[in-house]
Amino acid sequence: MKRLFFIFCGLLLSLGMFAQSTQAFSYQSIIRDADNNLVKNAEVGMYITLMQGAPGTTNIYNETQTVTTNENGLLTTTIGNSTGFSDINWTNPPYFLTVYIDLNGGTDYTIEFTTQLLSVPFALHAISAESITGELNETDPAFNAWDKTTGIEISESQISDLQNYLTEETDPAFGAWNKSTGITITEAQITDLKDYIETENQNLDDVLAKGTDAGNKNITNLATPVNALDAATKEYVDGVKTMLLDYIASLGVTDFRDNRHYPAVAIGNQIWMAENLKYLPSVNQSTTISSTEPCYYVYGYEGTSVDAAKMRENYITYGVLYNWPATMNGQESSDTNPSSVQGVCPAGWHLPSDAEWAELIEYLGNTLAQEKLKESGNAHWIAPSNATNETGFTALPGGTLYQNEFINLTRMGYWWSATQESATIAKYRMMHYENYVMLPSPNPTGIGKEIPMSIRCVRD
Repeated sequence: MKRLFFIFCGLLLSLGMFAQSTQAFSYQSIIRDADNNLVKNAEVGMYITLMQGAPGTTNIYNETQTVTTNENGLLTTTIGNSTGFSDINWTNPPYFLTVYIDLNGGTDYTIEFTTQLLSVPFALHAISAESITGELNETDPAFNAWDKTTGIEISESQISDLQNYLTEETDPAFGAWNKSTGITITEAQITDLKDYIETENQNLDDVLAKGTDAGNKNITNLATPVNALDAATKEYVDGVKTMLLDYIASLGVTDFRDNRHYPAVAIGNQIWMAENLKYLPSVNQSTTISSTEPCYYVYGYEGTSVDAAKMRENYITYGVLYNWPATMNGQESSDTNPSSVQGVCPAGWHLPSDAEWAELIEYLGNTLAQEKLKESGNAHWIAPSNATNETGFTALPGGTLYQNEFINLTRMGYWWSATQESATIAKYRMMHYENYVMLPSPNPTGIGKEIPMSIRCVRD
């Protein structure tokens, strides 16, 4: 089959979707024709197959669809609405998805794409159980230490004064029993507790019938879930969460304002862009400085042409430098986590607050954070640099503009937060080519809003 240009935007899966009765999942792709043009507002034919084991082997499910792309060439549909999808046993990976496309809306498919389904389907195993099946056999010691043949003797001194107590109630006075004689209970009057306890069986359903309050106690030492309704441990759920974050990060993000794609990386519970933002609606010269109006700069470029600025090596490598008004794009300061400030970031992403930067740095060990975030080697950072970039964040020294002069390229990197300190000062983070602590630590905590810096966005 002839392969045409086809950009795969992402396979979007969620546990919530798998909890539905259809078990369907969403699918999105950006479609281009053989001339690399977007296929906009057009019906395209789709043939979808799911294979188990390896591409081109066992076909366990297929369906056909006709879907209309939007004005950006984006195709959005749901896979799994045909007969047989709900019968798929997801416990025997790997699984592969192949999509065939006919740009004319028919069945003459000219585009083919195959991808492996990684972690998301296995999230079916993480559904919390409503009950645990099977018997819970108690191992209490048998109650056999009492020789019941002697009966029980209770003296008068061992009996609370029931007569005086009961005569105070409105019930008829209990006065027919002479407690001075005590009580004698024979063996025949005692139920055989030994045999009862030895043969007792209970399961969790019996226990829950008595009440469902666990008294704020943890259930521990659970096995790894195997079946769909097995209870899941926190360790297992955390593992699934990590796999989901890694998978979502692997999709990156496409900024549809300029159709630029950025890689992303999951660090802790956050997903960060792995490159500096490059959105450039206009470009300013170094002589133009403002703390109130948006300004956009490309390091070292003194022209006014956006197209010419985008051809510069510093734009390609280090991205755009934004003053704080351009960064915020008219929105208010925030120090919440997450900030909820989209600012100049693409849709679905936001500017990190100072609290979000702090979470990242603390997760990486505070003083060790800078070396784990910086690009390794000396291709862009001057020596000495012991950076490992073990996070994949790939921080670069994009420099800044100070007193109408571009400075510190290859020496320092500066990144804005969405948090202001005052009407003219906002908080930022800086990395140095040497092994310093990632600033500010402790000072300075902020800088003038007219200073341009790089931007890293965080996924909502």
